[in-house]
Amino acid sequence: MSGFNLNISNTKRKELYDFEDIITSNKLMLKAKKKAYEASKRESDVLIYGETGTGKELIVQAIHRNSKRASEPFIAQNCAAIPKGLFESTLFGTEKGSYTDSEKRKGIFELANGGTVYLDELNSMPMELQGKLLRVLQERKLRRVGGIKEINIDVRIISSINEDFESVLKNKKIRSDLFFRLNIISIELPALRERKEDIPILTRAFIDEFNKKFGTEISGVSHDCMKCLLSYEWPGNIRELRNLIEGVFNNKSSSSIEYQDIKDKIRANNSIAQYDFKKRVQRFEKSLVEEALVLNDNNISKAAQMLNIPRQTLQSKMKKM
Repeated sequence: MSGFNLNISNTKRKELYDFEDIITSNKLMLKAKKKAYEASKRESDVLIYGETGTGKELIVQAIHRNSKRASEPFIAQNCAAIPKGLFESTLFGTEKGSYTDSEKRKGIFELANGGTVYLDELNSMPMELQGKLLRVLQERKLRRVGGIKEINIDVRIISSINEDFESVLKNKKIRSDLFFRLNIISIELPALRERKEDIPILTRAFIDEFNKKFGTEISGVSHDCMKCLLSYEWPGNIRELRNLIEGVFNNKSSSSIEYQDIKDKIRANNSIAQYDFKKRVQRFEKSLVEEALVLNDNNISKAAQMLNIPRQTLQSKMKKM
């Protein structure tokens, strides 16, 4: 335990991502980006849903950077990276002698006092600790492990999950009272397979980034290569696309990226990813419904007309979704 790295990042404002760094032309993503910008001007806690690799921390950093807390600490902690026995001390700190070899140490809530705490993969937090977290959020006070003194805290909580809201509640991965306490502002990020119009512009951005980083002169991607990128399902989302492009840069330094440069990696990833047909159809149907609602300002009648289905059918689908 003593060798565990808390994995705490306290990032200076100039090093944080901003909204202009979030590249998209997708309507659902633009809506999420707008909602995040509006959230940056508020003080309410935020809960973000997005699959792994969809860019949740970029959104979180941009919210903090544009908030009135921007000059105060921003601390991000991945809940899945904390050993179960160290959750409480990581969040709330310790007093000397509270357990073997323990030292007096602040937890992330004290370290971020005045600023923002980002709890990534909140659905990985043990249920017994979720109750303690809820109490701290309600009272805005905490006690270090082994301590008796109550310490006042002033932090904004932004948390994220990588499973949809219904699933984490149904499977009891998050306490319902904690969920509703944190879900004051909710933001949902679409998966890359649901925003494929962004693949060309993201690919271009990554090529420019790595040309600068590696001192190379790769001009772009071939037609066949882009066709492959657009047809792939991207289980690892934007992170997977970025890593794929970076991998190519380690094997060539000029001309364009060809299908031959990526085919083996794409095939390997396709063989690893297992897809349930029914779930894929449901995801696609949900993305169509969401897009129709966005395009029609949430007018159900107009959205149903666009989708060429009865209004009652659309309402039924929305309930199920």
